Amino acid sequence: MSSAAQIRSTAQNPGESPPIGTSLQSGAWLGSRVGSTGSQFAEWIARYPAWWAAVVALVWLLARAWYATRPLWFDELFTFYIARLPRLDGFFQALPADGNPPLYHLLARASMHLFGETELALRLPAMFGFVGAALAVYVYVRRRRGPVFGVFGMLFLLCGPMAAYGSEARPYSLMLGFTGLALMSWQAAAAREARRALPLIGVAIGIGGAIASHHYGAVHVGICLLFGEGVRILQRRRLDAPLYCAAAAGLSPLAVTLPLAAAAHRVMLAYIKQSPVFWAKPDLGMVLSFGEMLAIWVPAAFLVLWWSTRDAFLRPGAPNNRAAEGVPAHEAAAAIGLALMVPLMIGLTALTTHYYMDRYAIGSAMGIAILAGLVAPALGRSSSHAAAVASLCILLMVTAIGIRPLASAALHGTAWRRAASARPASLLRKAPGEDPIVIASALEYAQDWRYAPPQLRQRLHYLADVPYAVRQPDFLPEVSLVSDQAFLPCKADSYRQFVAAHRRFFVYTVGTPRLEWTVPRLRAASWSLRVVGREGDLTLYRADAPR
Repeated sequence: MSSAAQIRSTAQNPGESPPIGTSLQSGAWLGSRVGSTGSQFAEWIARYPAWWAAVVALVWLLARAWYATRPLWFDELFTFYIARLPRLDGFFQALPADGNPPLYHLLARASMHLFGETELALRLPAMFGFVGAALAVYVYVRRRRGPVFGVFGMLFLLCGPMAAYGSEARPYSLMLGFTGLALMSWQAAAAREARRALPLIGVAIGIGGAIASHHYGAVHVGICLLFGEGVRILQRRRLDAPLYCAAAAGLSPLAVTLPLAAAAHRVMLAYIKQSPVFWAKPDLGMVLSFGEMLAIWVPAAFLVLWWSTRDAFLRPGAPNNRAAEGVPAHEAAAAIGLALMVPLMIGLTALTTHYYMDRYAIGSAMGIAILAGLVAPALGRSSSHAAAVASLCILLMVTAIGIRPLASAALHGTAWRRAASARPASLLRKAPGEDPIVIASALEYAQDWRYAPPQLRQRLHYLADVPYAVRQPDFLPEVSLVSDQAFLPCKADSYRQFVAAHRRFFVYTVGTPRLEWTVPRLRAASWSLRVVGREGDLTLYRADAPR
């Protein structure tokens, strides 16, 4: 019996519906109705799989487009300023302080050329990269578990916390998309002996694209393919020369990215290794960042729906066709390798850069999504039960994706965007006269300068002193800002020269002590600082030189 026919049969007779007379019987009847609805929905997905994958991708893109119009933050502003540099020699000179290979900046440059220099245009490559990663999950799972579980795995990724990077103008989601391309192409190449040209080209492009997107791209594609191909070699007892040639071709961007990585090390990472107080040094406790790789409510909803519908799919004499078999060991191993990216990246960064952020292990989100799609069929009383539960979860996840921006718009309208871009002016306009205003945080300075009115922008300053800054917990924003002064419109002043030339000015803080050391440093030098305005964590001080 085909999967669609099996689902249809279950939908028509999901189980014996007991008469309503007790709460237990009522619960069984309700579970039967819910199971029937899930089965019908699963049949619909199985009948129109490509349509459903396209609709899910479109819903997510439209929902994320609303978020993608928010103001740019510090890292994204580097992407913006570098991408619009007129000359390519300056473009490559500016990249080391940004810390990434050139591919995202080139795509952002093309996007802004086509659609204008807007926040949305700058973030479009990230949005399509993340959707590409989700579609790769769909294809990878569908080949072994069918379209219902393919869509389920796809949404498992799209609903997770890492989806936030899908609307951020940084290369993480682009790297993830190319990793997905390499993985699903390797899956296809490993499954056939002939007609392998297209999958092998996909492997090469996926590896090359991931490497050209992020310096950890080689780690992401390398880990999952090494896990998968290692198991495959043990099974086959022979090597796959054409596949390895394709992988070697994909490594060619290293000729460009390795010198850039070495330059980034000289600009920033050497300071991190020497710092005893740097705030993001990797440790074992960071394994908890696994929690950032999936939306916990999705497996919780799956379990609740499984429990409530379990009896509806257990008819006397019915076979338990849970489809526990059918996933090749090498394909499962590749997904497991990707899912383990969190501890692997913590270990790698502890040995190399001494700098770990959860987004560096974004591949774990994809690996977990693939495993969710592959494992879900084995959790039901039958394959039709698992499909019904997964389909109900799909409905919940699509609804969550679509409702979230609508709810935000209904509650806040566009006020949150206006407030974010006008936030500097709301308090800084309280600074009387024409005295300079020093922004204590490098992160805040870049955004405030970008979105402040022209008249206010002329008064904004950031005071840089790299030898002093590198003794603080979070000095990277200042180091990046100073290193790329030749390419950025927001300039940094020398701390020592500025305080020697100005006896009176304002200081603006935003409540992030690890980034803001101007106020304590001035106080240590006997400057007088008086609060002249405060809004929540935002504080405006009047600084007067010691007499």
